Amino acid sequence: MISYSEPELLEKNHELLQTYSPLVAQLLVHRGITTIADAEKFIKPNYEDNYDPLLMKGVQETVERLKRAIDNDQHITIYGDYDADGIPGAVVLASLFDALKYTRYDIYIPHRHDEGYGIHIDALEKIKENGTQLIVTVDVGITGHDAAHWCKEHTIDLVITDHHLPLVNDGGQEDLPNARIIVNPKQNECSYPDPMLCGSGVIFKVVQGFLIQHRKEYNIPDGWEKWLLDLVGLATVSDMVPLVHENRIFAYYGLQVLKKTRRLGLKKLIWEAGISMKYLNEEDIGFGISPKINAASRMSHPEDALAVLRAYNEVEATARVNHLMQLNAKRKQLVAQTVKKTYSKIKQRKITDVIVVGSPDWQAGILGLVASKLVERYNKPTFVWSEENGEIKGSCRTWNGINLVELMSATDAKTFLQFGGHAEAGGFSCAKKEVHFLEERLNNALQKISHHHNNHSNETRVIDAELTVDDVTDETYHDIEQLAPFGVGNPKPVFIFKSVTPMLVKQFGKTQEHLEIHFQNSQEKTIRAIAFFKTSDDYHVTIETGKPLNLIAHIEHSVFMGKHELRLKIVDCV
Repeated sequence: MISYSEPELLEKNHELLQTYSPLVAQLLVHRGITTIADAEKFIKPNYEDNYDPLLMKGVQETVERLKRAIDNDQHITIYGDYDADGIPGAVVLASLFDALKYTRYDIYIPHRHDEGYGIHIDALEKIKENGTQLIVTVDVGITGHDAAHWCKEHTIDLVITDHHLPLVNDGGQEDLPNARIIVNPKQNECSYPDPMLCGSGVIFKVVQGFLIQHRKEYNIPDGWEKWLLDLVGLATVSDMVPLVHENRIFAYYGLQVLKKTRRLGLKKLIWEAGISMKYLNEEDIGFGISPKINAASRMSHPEDALAVLRAYNEVEATARVNHLMQLNAKRKQLVAQTVKKTYSKIKQRKITDVIVVGSPDWQAGILGLVASKLVERYNKPTFVWSEENGEIKGSCRTWNGINLVELMSATDAKTFLQFGGHAEAGGFSCAKKEVHFLEERLNNALQKISHHHNNHSNETRVIDAELTVDDVTDETYHDIEQLAPFGVGNPKPVFIFKSVTPMLVKQFGKTQEHLEIHFQNSQEKTIRAIAFFKTSDDYHVTIETGKPLNLIAHIEHSVFMGKHELRLKIVDCV
């Protein structure tokens, strides 16, 4: 089903048309923005509109505890998660200590495969041996009950800063760890205006709070903390939190700071990724930078990514980035090989509404990436598993709004040993004997929740506007970019081009894995439309030269080898 804005929507919001083009006005209305004041605030966010950090429960106490640790020369350990939110966030706090010229700290990032997610007792024992008296977590810990208990027993203060949802006990009450301090805008008693920050965003509020009270004492220049927004913006985009309210401020200004980052390793990483600093955008973060940071924990140790963000000279930056690029190349190769194997497995059987596929020898760190590729190809929720220490562990990704946590919750109680995550992405474990029944049980569960929610099977696409290929111009692109950065909560605009006729249909890429369609506008200028990892057979209509179709696409600006191009990114052909 296709739905897109009717003219009546704009007529009701004619005020916007006095200031903005019809296209910009329509895009704003689709995002719930109907007044000039709200539009101006959205299109040009004001950094000063970010909220007072001391409104967040636990920030004041954390500032006081950090100050006491510094005054008493106590050793502090920053314990960060191993992804592209936790690692940058750890560096945000470390950057504060560096600015304060406080050196009695270290950073601990757990190994994705050997330790897994969370705060681990083995790690705490190592940290204690270093003489640590204060642990500050970043992007992790809100479910760390055992860790909090251990720290209490060993007289180590544990400050948890996190953004994930707390556990809920059998009585339906919030179940928080017994830590010294908890900073999490999602905890019940926190009235912070924007609870949807990422982990790096939360620790940035702690840094802001510290500087509000102690900036002059340490001679930290006004505005110094804005240089941390390269990391906060990177993490905000990477962690796919809603890019509205304070997150929009972080992403908007984070991109500006990232373009002139002082971090030698980050600058070198962007260069090696082939990204233009001048035109760097949120997609460059999502597809070019974050995967390389995450490649460290997927293929080796997360400290390889930490070292890139902390490189202090050109020689170190070059060496660290080169190593990370090698890990990322291995990651891409391994994902491609594994995806190819999954295609072979799936071809041999009937494709069900929920796909489950796996092998005992597949590498755990790439399962989520493989699941995402399968969702792109088959348009179905997908669960991918491997075996670890005699137990089945896996990752899952969804499609078309099907809530994975709800789906897994609707299976038989004996299906999973553990599961969790978000609506769109999750992880799970189950006994080896249960994996054979996993696909059947998940499909049964989907039938249950689909019936409850009036069936998810009919995909709905929201179209922002109907355009023609003549509208693919710099002016149109400029209109669209006024609403950037795009992401969750502010989706990249989708347009329908009705009855357009392909002049050329072909595959391109090293192995001909990408689709390219050429159209002509009224000036006989060629407009290219592309889709990565797609063929003309992947759509519901026949795509061939001379046969009109309805194209659903984004308009994007591409810079490759110094060449600029406006093109269409195919979403669907109907």
